[in-house]
Amino acid sequence: MREYLVILRAELFGLFISPATYVASFYFLSLLAIGFRFFIESFATTDWILPPLASLVTGLVFGAPALIPFLTMRSFAEERRLGTLETLMSTPVGSLSLVFGKWSASYLFFLLICGCAFCFPLLLLLLFPNQGETLGFTNFEQWIGGWLFLMAFGASFSAVGIFASSVTRNQMVAGMLSFTLLTLYLSIMAFSLGDTPPTESINHFSDFWNASLGSFANGLHKLQHFAVGLIDVGTIFHQLILGFFFLSLATLQVERLNH
Repeated sequence: MREYLVILRAELFGLFISPATYVASFYFLSLLAIGFRFFIESFATTDWILPPLASLVTGLVFGAPALIPFLTMRSFAEERRLGTLETLMSTPVGSLSLVFGKWSASYLFFLLICGCAFCFPLLLLLLFPNQGETLGFTNFEQWIGGWLFLMAFGASFSAVGIFASSVTRNQMVAGMLSFTLLTLYLSIMAFSLGDTPPTESINHFSDFWNASLGSFANGLHKLQHFAVGLIDVGTIFHQLILGFFFLSLATLQVERLNH
């Protein structure tokens, strides 16, 4: 546990002093704020069926491939390029503590950025309370549902980025691999959105296939539940499994490099 906390503190310090992290966060939040403003202004004329707060959650999820690589690509790729990974592994730090420490730092920073993004509707509610109440920003269950959705998907997205960084010593390659995997994941979710929502019963092979894919196929369908405060435990559990899978692959890769 002590080794994990040391790695976590060092990685968080590295993220907070990295200019690239601030530049990426600034542009990400700026574009998100502009998109959120135009969406709120045109909300009355759109056919968007979810609460307005869900649009912000959707923007954070689909913007993750542009942000997560900046938070994770240096994790192992830079250590390998500089030759400090071997030195680090020679200390009493286990591979598991090393991987989970680096993942926790990027995950917490991602949640910090999501927290900054949630200040947009909060600021609107404080400045224009009547309009904010009309838009549903006073519904506490929507805030909880959206935050839990981001926490679940942010955990797995960060794990994908850590895995991508562990398989190469080039930061750009790690970033592009992370971007590609996350974009592929979100593409599957987006293409599955127009299909029939999953049912509880399994009568055909397609039902079994969709149930096996979990949030790969119905993640955006489940967002409709989270958006109104209905927490789907299965989606959270699937994201935790997915994150643990990629972190396990990263741990095995670090172990292989150590031997």
